[in-house]
Amino acid sequence: MVKKFTLMFLLGIFGLFSTNLFAQEDATIDPANIKFWIGEGESEVVFIVNWAEPDTALAWGYRFVGENVVLKTIMDDIAEADYRFSYEGGAFINDLFFNDGVLNLSIVNPGWLTYLINGESTWDTYDVATVANGEYVKIGDTECGTMVDPDNWIYVYEKEVAPVYALGEEATIDPSEIVYWIGEGENEAIFAVNFADPEDVCYAWGFRFAAESVTIKEMMEAIAEADLRFTFTDEPSSWGGMMLTDLAFNYNEVNYDLNGYNAMYNVNGVQSWYTFDAQTVENGDFVKWGDYTIGTEIAPWVYVWETPVQPVSAYDDVEEVEAAMVSIYPNPATDRLFVNAENVKSVEIYDILGHMVLTTTESAIDLRNMEAGIYFVTVRSENAAKTIKLVVK
Repeated sequence: MVKKFTLMFLLGIFGLFSTNLFAQEDATIDPANIKFWIGEGESEVVFIVNWAEPDTALAWGYRFVGENVVLKTIMDDIAEADYRFSYEGGAFINDLFFNDGVLNLSIVNPGWLTYLINGESTWDTYDVATVANGEYVKIGDTECGTMVDPDNWIYVYEKEVAPVYALGEEATIDPSEIVYWIGEGENEAIFAVNFADPEDVCYAWGFRFAAESVTIKEMMEAIAEADLRFTFTDEPSSWGGMMLTDLAFNYNEVNYDLNGYNAMYNVNGVQSWYTFDAQTVENGDFVKWGDYTIGTEIAPWVYVWETPVQPVSAYDDVEEVEAAMVSIYPNPATDRLFVNAENVKSVEIYDILGHMVLTTTESAIDLRNMEAGIYFVTVRSENAAKTIKLVVK
């Protein structure tokens, strides 16, 4: 009776152990969370490597044309596009590397690697194994894996998978290329804005000052005062200091905009977390505002903007001055709209499809017959024309 109970107990323990062992699942990542996609095409796979020291799982996205792609092709293309990743191999993969200056990863037991495709082991060599659209492939160091099938040497890797961030380098401009310098003094800084709407474009001003340093807000106020094409608005933030709410550049019929609530700024390519009324700028600094929706995320909530930087033209001709001085109010509007401009020849209002819905020469416009929505108001004066987005409620 004792022997029977002991045997049943041992079988129960082994069964519990086996259940837990085989219940382990391989960790993966949703393609929507991938930060760095390489290649082109409608088909997509996720490529993951799990290193052991430290236990780190990193993922890239790979796009291609066709139904499937060879694993070696994926690795070769990622290594070519991302200098941080490389590998050594002949008939078999001997080692895998990732070095971004912080992490310096390699395989603990070179040669002892397993490949998983959608969590299932494959014994094909990496120059033969194929991955189909929608699948993920993982190469893991057995040193950090969990063996779930000892008879068949099958491992899974439970480490949470992190996305590799894209490579990116902040676009800048040489001071010698700046056309429009504002202010006076021996110290110089460059101020740039990467606008997002209606297109991705980056403009830069030069700023001179006599003090050892100035705040970014002081620099922006001086630029806005000298160049009426450039405007910004701000408000007190809940955590102290001032928060940018909008940035715009209006030139003739083009209105570039940057949503302040999506805005961040870098100083010399490094993101600052100070409010812009507290962050100071010194001689030789480069400041850039950008909308994160068009930036390249190189680390969690750290962005750079790679759009080529263009110097703004000097603000000194009649057409630019008149266009910059045109404004409408209130906006949003309900019953009436007022146009503030000199020498107005016509005011045209277009709907979002480009159809003209109203034209007048009056500076006070009745909107009661217009439906709620988004419109564009073009104000034409003797020397200039300017288009402004209008919201009717």
